[in-house]
This record gives sequence, structure tokens and C-alpha cells, in this order.
Amino acid sequence: MPKDVQQILFIRLSAIGDIVMASGLPSSIKQSYSQYGKPVELTWLVEAPYAELVSNHPYVDHVIAWPKKEWRSLLKAKKYWALFKTIKAFRKQLREKNFKVAIEAQGLLKSAFFAYISGASERIGFKSKENSQRLLTLALDKPRSQQISSEYRHLAKTLYSLCSAENNGSPDYEMSIRSSSAAMQSAITKISHLGLTEPFIAIAPFTTRPQKHWPSEHWQNLIHKVRKHSHLPIAILGGPGDVAKAEALTFECNGVISLAGKISLEESVSVLSLCDAFVGVDTGLTHLATSYKKPTVAIFGSTRPYTITDNAYTHVLFKDMPCAPCKRKPTCNGRFDCMALVTPEQVFNQLKSYISH
Repeated sequence: MPKDVQQILFIRLSAIGDIVMASGLPSSIKQSYSQYGKPVELTWLVEAPYAELVSNHPYVDHVIAWPKKEWRSLLKAKKYWALFKTIKAFRKQLREKNFKVAIEAQGLLKSAFFAYISGASERIGFKSKENSQRLLTLALDKPRSQQISSEYRHLAKTLYSLCSAENNGSPDYEMSIRSSSAAMQSAITKISHLGLTEPFIAIAPFTTRPQKHWPSEHWQNLIHKVRKHSHLPIAILGGPGDVAKAEALTFECNGVISLAGKISLEESVSVLSLCDAFVGVDTGLTHLATSYKKPTVAIFGSTRPYTITDNAYTHVLFKDMPCAPCKRKPTCNGRFDCMALVTPEQVFNQLKSYISH
């Protein structure tokens, strides 16, 4: 590889929501380090299931997929020697890129570990409770802000200042996750076969933890309200584990089509880019809809990653309670009041003007 190219490793391993919100960093990293007058090549290190998703990023030159599942299987099977050899081979793969800089945007020990074994002499990232900063050459505190992607914007601004002779200004920050043309065509073919035609509304009712879910009866109520107001089809997005719950939402109204488990993650991104309006809980697809400047209603409760976005058409709804956001430590004995108290009427009122055609 040419010696005058700056090789930079960018680490954000998972999950889809944070990958979306961190996706503004590759462009800002390149903008910052290009101030040195040399071209920049950026490699994104990510968990294997998300590799295809980030490979279409316009400012990402290479992608290295971390085979987390394989490593975990070897550990579980107590095949320690095989695991050691696998880690050693992965370390060699990283070092062959001759990285000078590693940007660790996860704030965990495992991500800082990858920055360390990459061989990069400059390792910049976030402090953590795991003391991962010991593996970094510069560690930053995560700021508290209601702005979307606030910690990643802070990192971007810090990098820009480090690279700028004047030590001022800030880089552009624009989230950018795109599907491939092949995934787009595949998605269009699949939804057409399922009877979904444009224009349509997309909803994402499912996410990782129960305290982040909006009650299913609220979703059903919202679907009824939408159907009384508009004939636009409603597409339900979700993964293989959401199939039964998604199908249950299709029974009472016509024109409600479940795509859960029927399309891939990258195809879901394609479908989302085609929708006319979107409603979702705290999940990656909701953040992605915001990045696409779609009319978006985001329903937050136990988590509240932001209230301010770059999208004038995003409406964040939450119930301001003393216990919220509780994140991973609910205190309501499974009632999840903060989610239940966001009513279907509130959501519909925000959505109505975008689906009136």
C-alpha cells in the first residue's frame, strides 16, 4: 500500500442503533485527518452481522468483520487453543493494514482491546467503567446532551481540533447508512410479491428489551386510527424473532403487511428508505428514519437517546417521569408506565398530517 496514505481504523462493533448514530464519524474523521495533506483510507471494524450494512457507507474504504459468534462458540466449547490461534490470526489481519490511528467509538473494553492489538500508535476513544482507557492514548468522557449522536459529535469535534493547526472549528456530521442497489432491488421484489405498494407507512414495534416496547394494544389502536384516516398500506418491520407478534398486528385491519422475518436487515433499510412516514420505538430503524429525514414519530420511555435531531420532521414522544429514563433498571415491576402513558392519540396526532394524501 502507498506509504503516503493515512490508514485509520474505526471501531464501532454494534448494535444497529449505535452504528446508525455513529455513521457520521467516517466522513468527519476523513475531513479531520485530510488537514495533514495526505489521503486517508478508513477501515470500519464491526461485528459480522452488520458488515454488509456499513460496507455501503460512502466514506468507508474497507470493512473488517469481527466473527464474534465464532469466538464465543470456541470459548463455550473450551477450545482455548483454537480460540488463541483465531485471535492471533485476527491480530495479524489488523496489523497488516499498518494503522497509525485507531478511533474507538464504543467505549467498552473489547473495542479498546481491538484498538490496542491493531498496532496503531494513536488510539483515541471513550472512557468506560471497565477502565478500557488504559488501552488508549487519549480517552474522552461521554458528554450528556439531548442531541442525537452527541457523544459521536463530541468525538468528531475533538479529532478535528487535534488535527487543526488553528485548533478551532468543527467538522460536518451527517449520519449515513445506505443499502446496496442489489438489496434495494431484492427488497422491492419481495414487498411487491407480498402486496405492499408505494406509498406506504412503516412501523417498527420491536426492539431488544421489554421496557423499550410500546404496548401491543397501543399499536393495534394506532393501526385502527390510521386505517380510519388513510388507505396507505402499513408495513411492519422486525426480525425473525418478531414474526408471531408482527402477524398478530395484521389481523384486524386490511392493508397491514408484516415483513418481520421475511426480509434481511439490509433489505429493511431499503424498505425504510421508500416509506412515506415512520413510527417506531428506540431501535436502530427509528434512528435510521430520522437520518433519512423521513416524517418520524419516535416513542421513547425507559431509554431516551435524544430529543433533538437534525430532522425537522422527527417528533420524539416520551412521558416525563421521575423514574425515566431508567435504562436497564426498571422500578415499575414490569408495568413500564413511561411507555404505556404515551397514548395512541398522541402518536396519531403527530403522524396524521403526513398521511393525509
